[in-house]
Amino acid sequence: MRTIALVLAVAAGGACTAEKNAGSSTDSTASAQPAAGSTDSGAVSDTAPASSAWTVTPSGIGPIRVGMTAADLERVGGDITLPANGAECAYVRPPAAPAGVVVMLARGQVARVDIDSAGVRSDAGVAVGDSTSRVSQAYAGRVTVTPHKYLQNGQYLTVRSPSPQDSALRIVFEADGGHITRYRSGRVPEVEWVERCG
Repeated sequence: MRTIALVLAVAAGGACTAEKNAGSSTDSTASAQPAAGSTDSGAVSDTAPASSAWTVTPSGIGPIRVGMTAADLERVGGDITLPANGAECAYVRPPAAPAGVVVMLARGQVARVDIDSAGVRSDAGVAVGDSTSRVSQAYAGRVTVTPHKYLQNGQYLTVRSPSPQDSALRIVFEADGGHITRYRSGRVPEVEWVERCG
């Protein structure tokens, strides 16, 4: 039976606002925590997947990677409701992904992944609820901090990929009051859009 996932947002025309890249880099020290390995049979199950199998990197989460087509996304994430033809930007929820994870499709390709709930960790072990200092330490020398567009005490902590060939990939942590409230990973420019699909 085909599982139908909720399309969270659809916007035609790609009218989204990009963040400014002004800010300062932090120079703290820390160590990254490697994700534990897991086995994946390739089947989509109704049970929640192990969080270690769904680690967030600048290029995506688990088996979901930036640049995948919608068909590729369905193969690794399960059946989704695809956006209408002509939609420039849409969000889908792959049933195989952990709770709180949604995927942006822009012009038919995976452009970014958004994480809105605790339990899903980045490649350096950071999750929703962690402190901004943890981000700065975990990604020492790769973080740019800028003011939040809407929150007086908020910030964006943008982490660049360590690989020069992946210079267009980022993880962007959103914070309020010194703690991470949500984060996203993906490619420029979509990963920097503040209003998601607008």
